[in-house]
Amino acid sequence: MARRLALLFSLLLLSPLASQEAVPRLSVSYAVDVTNPESGKIRVAMTVRNNVEQDVPVSIPAWAPGAYRIVKYCKQLWNLEAFKDKQKLEVVSVDDQTWTVKTGGAPRFVVTYELTIDRLRMDKDHCFLAGPDTYMYLVQHKEAPCSVGFTLPDGWRVGTPLDADGPFYRARDYDTFIDCPTELGRFELFSFEADGATYELVIHAKGAVDGEKLVGMCHRIVMEQNKVFGPPPLKRYVFLYHFKDAIGGRGLEHLNSTDIIMPYTAIKIDPLLSASVTSHEYVHLWNVKRIRPFELGPFDYTQIVRSKALWLCEGVTSYYGDRGLLRCGLWKEQQYLDHLGTEIETLQNNPDRKVTPIEKASETVWDRKDWPRVDYYNKGELLGMLIDLKIRTSSRGEKTLDDVMRYLQQKYVLGPAAEGKGPIGVGYPENGMLKALNDVTKEDWAPFYQRYISGVEELPFQEVLEAAGLAPLLSTVDLPDLGVDLRGTSVLYVFAGSDAEKAGVKQGDRIVGVNGTEVRGATIREALAKLTPGEEATLTMLRAEERSEITIRPKLRQRATCKVRRAEAPTDLQKRLIDSWLGKLRDF
Repeated sequence: MARRLALLFSLLLLSPLASQEAVPRLSVSYAVDVTNPESGKIRVAMTVRNNVEQDVPVSIPAWAPGAYRIVKYCKQLWNLEAFKDKQKLEVVSVDDQTWTVKTGGAPRFVVTYELTIDRLRMDKDHCFLAGPDTYMYLVQHKEAPCSVGFTLPDGWRVGTPLDADGPFYRARDYDTFIDCPTELGRFELFSFEADGATYELVIHAKGAVDGEKLVGMCHRIVMEQNKVFGPPPLKRYVFLYHFKDAIGGRGLEHLNSTDIIMPYTAIKIDPLLSASVTSHEYVHLWNVKRIRPFELGPFDYTQIVRSKALWLCEGVTSYYGDRGLLRCGLWKEQQYLDHLGTEIETLQNNPDRKVTPIEKASETVWDRKDWPRVDYYNKGELLGMLIDLKIRTSSRGEKTLDDVMRYLQQKYVLGPAAEGKGPIGVGYPENGMLKALNDVTKEDWAPFYQRYISGVEELPFQEVLEAAGLAPLLSTVDLPDLGVDLRGTSVLYVFAGSDAEKAGVKQGDRIVGVNGTEVRGATIREALAKLTPGEEATLTMLRAEERSEITIRPKLRQRATCKVRRAEAPTDLQKRLIDSWLGKLRDF
């Protein structure tokens, strides 16, 4: 193994990263040693070639794009050293995440360091490298092309959206490089072709899963979203799935991939439970990774990067993601309408909706305000629905939100890219979405923006949905209350002093049973509504893979409820509008 590692390092030192040029281009290559995963550590060697500078600052990111929280990956970095050939170079600490290497102008030098890897991301069977948590960068040269090679235990292989080139994996610059997460280990690999691109599923799971069912799910999602946004802007896309002991699930978008974590117990029962997060993350291929506010790329990895547009980046992505599940046949029509009703209920039961504008909630997400707080995923999805239906109604079906998103893509991504302003164009300005709405619809959207996006007026559900041909039933009723706020079956918040708190319920727990009856996201509200205030109720809770039962006496609490249906007597135009919106009528 030592000889194998030495060979890899020597190959990285000798192989040219780019074609021969008159003036050698600065380049960076990494060698990652994961030969002892059970140690909890990996070793990285970062080789810089064609350097001409005396002092070279290097750094490791403080956060990962899409996560919107300062992590400080420097906390897991150890034993940083630098060498010119075998001569040790002086390294001066600048701050907790940045160092200056005194190279003396050496054209080639190597920075070595060790990283501590969380046990949830590395064990005897695999190692997951997100990118920002692994690779240091040249502070003044993030444009330099990057490559990496891995030394692995026997039987392990590499799953990554990076471009393979022999034993190495390459990207055009650092931003692209660290936006390509990598799974190392023993995993299942599936693939399919669609719309001129190859799609891969890299699946690391605690046990057996139905890979073919996941492939079918991904294929349907891909085909539907490609119809909305156009042909995929790449040749290969990778779904990196981790199905393991977990509470709830999450996904993170990347330029040409996504990494998704879901509880293995849920996926074992039904792989399609990963459909919503999968569809959401795939829409990010366009919305956020390419169609983006100007502040979200190229990135400043050293500090907080605020944006007022996360409701559009994330919430509208959820709108397209979930609507796409109906359009591609993974959801039924009423299932989708019930989902919208649940999202409306979630917002209307959140008191912060009357206090915090969605733009402010987007901008201050880094500050981690205590619950209750406006969720830009939730309210953003509902804004996406309202904007889309409002455009369809006022234009009599001639225009949709899809046209607005394509306008943003052409103006800020495809057009600038064709002009040589970067491979993924430029970001839109703060008023970019408002201007796009005005230009596409030829109407003034400033009052809508002022009331519902910059302001805190109640969203016009009744007005917009009824005009489009839907029949929303919003009401306020007294319902049994457990002392928690839920999103589906997951506990968002536990109220202080409640029976739930006294019983040990924590944020992130899931309710999987009520009085002996199994519940899911689609059935839990109905099950809870049947409880009698003051009488004991037995809840089956799930934390990681451990089930437990607790007893709670629910109290009465006033709650908003919402049911969404088609109107009983729609006009012909309304029927066609809703059919088109739900994908049952493609050509209006």
